[in-house]
Amino acid sequence: MKFFRQWAGVIASLVLAGSGWLVSLGEGHLFGLLLMAVGLFAAAWQAWQVKKERGDPYDLNKLWDSPLPEDIQPEEALYEPDQAYCHRCGHIVPDDFARCPDCGELVR
Repeated sequence: MKFFRQWAGVIASLVLAGSGWLVSLGEGHLFGLLLMAVGLFAAAWQAWQVKKERGDPYDLNKLWDSPLPEDIQPEEALYEPDQAYCHRCGHIVPDDFARCPDCGELVR
């Protein structure tokens, strides 16, 4: 439904241009061409308005539109200071170990 609301003016203008083309095939040649030109101009104008309304998805000015987070807390360590954390397998070992007993990675 949002698509139709955004593009309804373009669709209506193209219908107007199409009816102008049909009129130009008959007896009202000049009126039909004028109607077709007005319809195509209106369709181009409406398409430009839809494009402007859509905006740039990479606009960096929109970063400041959202409020900043209230209070950012630092992450708490899940291990004691006298323990070492293996970044390869996630194993926590006592600080006495130089290598992880699971994967053999250096933990210091």
